[in-house]
Amino acid sequence: MKNFNPVRGTYDYAPKDAKVRENVRRIILNSYLENGYNLIDTPILESLDYLNSSDGGDNLRLMFKTIKRGDKLDLTKPNLTENDIVEEGLRYDLTVPLARFYANNRDKLPSPFKSIQIGSAFRAERPQKGRNRQFTQCDIDIFGDSSINAELDLLNTCIETLNRLGFDKLIVKINDRAILNSLVLFAGFKKEEISSVCITLDKIDKISLTGVTMELIEKGFDTGCINKLIEILDDVLTSGIETTKNYGVDESVIERVKYLIDNLNALTLNKFDIKFDISIVRGQGYYTGTVYEIYTDGFGGAIVGGGRYDKMIEKITGLPTPAVGCSIGFEPVTMLIKEREIKYDDKENLILLYDQDDDILNIFKVKNELKNKYNVSIFSRPKNMKIFYERAKEVANCVTSVKDYFDHKEIKNLI
Repeated sequence: MKNFNPVRGTYDYAPKDAKVRENVRRIILNSYLENGYNLIDTPILESLDYLNSSDGGDNLRLMFKTIKRGDKLDLTKPNLTENDIVEEGLRYDLTVPLARFYANNRDKLPSPFKSIQIGSAFRAERPQKGRNRQFTQCDIDIFGDSSINAELDLLNTCIETLNRLGFDKLIVKINDRAILNSLVLFAGFKKEEISSVCITLDKIDKISLTGVTMELIEKGFDTGCINKLIEILDDVLTSGIETTKNYGVDESVIERVKYLIDNLNALTLNKFDIKFDISIVRGQGYYTGTVYEIYTDGFGGAIVGGGRYDKMIEKITGLPTPAVGCSIGFEPVTMLIKEREIKYDDKENLILLYDQDDDILNIFKVKNELKNKYNVSIFSRPKNMKIFYERAKEVANCVTSVKDYFDHKEIKNLI
């Protein structure tokens, strides 16, 4: 039998699921807009030069690439390399396209500039719960503001948005790449090794310090440096942010993190668990300062992630431009909303049935009157009413009730 399933790691969404996704998208977008961010859009195709030079960590390994077309593709060429075959890449997140967009449009944009992007990204992930190969990201970013208040704005907006979506038990974990860099250097690693070490440290919550030790050994790093770093991390995990002073961390960085935590607690009326966590790394190499993730009860992974990436625009344009962003994980959030059966206020759905000899113009007139209160579909009366109704209600979720057009009294009551 022919297989009609979508490509592995991607999904079709029937009306019932698509409606949930659209409701979530709408709530997120409205919340972002109300907090002063501006909606933009970028292509899903990006230059491989930008993608490959983005310090995207393991995401570069998971990137989908497109094959050259027409005369550009010469498969008869001897000793073919990947560069002879591929031309562009599908964006693996929305940050790299945003940086290119800003570099291209900075002369037309205000500074600071606050942006929204909601769109698809692609990674060759091993499909699992909450991780797809095509997924939606919901990003907000601020360019041109180097103060910690930009992070405060972003995180407060994301927390407010999650509350609107029905998430009231949140854990916010905050770290700073400057702290991590200092600890790695204090342990004896070289400056050029920091990025690779941090990519491994990003897996602490999944493979523990023991797993981190093994992976760093497999990467060929000095055993003495590895053991010293693990001892430092163990101490900081146990004793907290103040302990980092003992390992060369600048006190101004520590105060910056504490300022963010204290003010975020004040803004959210101490309703959430907001804390420093040295295990928050964020695997992308482009992060330069604060990094953070938000978790909810009953789900192991983060539902929000982000951080400061002050060097990305400078790398493209040569002009120093502070930048910081935050992203709500659309896929895990919608999955949790469906699992928890969180409902939003929507119009009821109504199907209006008519017979072939009914006045079609009058039917549309009645439909238009009903649309003030209902989402209205009109259908010629089906032969098998039972199957029609069951599928409409259970499969498509496109019906709350069915009314007959000819029952004028009942229709008038609805209006």
